[in-house]
Amino acid sequence: MATSLLTRVKARVDLHTGRRARGIVQGRGRSVFKGSGEDFDDLKYYQPGDRISDIDWKATARSGEPLIRQFNEERVRHLSIVADTSSAMSTLAADGTSKRDAMVTAAGLVCFLAQNNGDLVGLVGGSESRPVQLPSRSSDGHLELLLRTVQQSTTAASRPSDVSWLLERAFRVTRRSTLMTIITDEAHPGPEDHSLLRRLATRHDVMVIRIGDADPLQAGDLDHEVVDVESPREISELARVSTKVARDVENYRRARREATTEMLDSLHITHLLTAGDSTVVDDMIAMLREREYRHARA
Repeated sequence: MATSLLTRVKARVDLHTGRRARGIVQGRGRSVFKGSGEDFDDLKYYQPGDRISDIDWKATARSGEPLIRQFNEERVRHLSIVADTSSAMSTLAADGTSKRDAMVTAAGLVCFLAQNNGDLVGLVGGSESRPVQLPSRSSDGHLELLLRTVQQSTTAASRPSDVSWLLERAFRVTRRSTLMTIITDEAHPGPEDHSLLRRLATRHDVMVIRIGDADPLQAGDLDHEVVDVESPREISELARVSTKVARDVENYRRARREATTEMLDSLHITHLLTAGDSTVVDDMIAMLREREYRHARA
């Protein structure tokens, strides 16, 4: 019988992070996945990174300073994974592994941490013509189904990327406040998605995991064809060995990465860009530790 995807992720956490992950996995994950509960507790001054939806506008008007409502933490929290299952995610990552495998590992780590804390996890993915959605649950069977659904929905035959549609759908179908983890590739979300992300961030605590793209030219391996999966056509050998093309491609990719980073930072959204499946566990643990540190200081 094949090993379950969730079991593989658990093994990866133990193998690659050991003791460094245990603080997060064994108890402190509650501060990593810190969220608002339903019982009002107190008011505090707004700090960068606090959710706009928690602002108490009447108290703010009286005090002249932005104040947010604090809540007692819910016993059970809801997490959602928004997975880009487009054809672009079936291709190679920057480290030569599969972007799909890296996405499944990232989703599996969220599931693993949630399960250790008794939290519920749901899924939004697919495309406009074939949407994918799973409710928030916590059983081993549900989490395994979630990971299998992400894996099986992401193929070269999937629809091209439409992250704007995906974000809009996530906003419409995820009504309860959640910790929302968006998993996509290096090129997304882009500055054109700013307003959609801002809407999501007013309702949810948003994290973005971006899987780095492989070098699209692959000039060092001319024995193998390079095909653009979203508009299938072979990239010519002449283009692949051209220094001008390589320079233009790198300049474009750098500008895109910088614009995306600037946008996510301006929205106070936790995010990372990882090279692929070989690095995603360590990168996510580091990101979650940084979140924990910020929450402890808040």
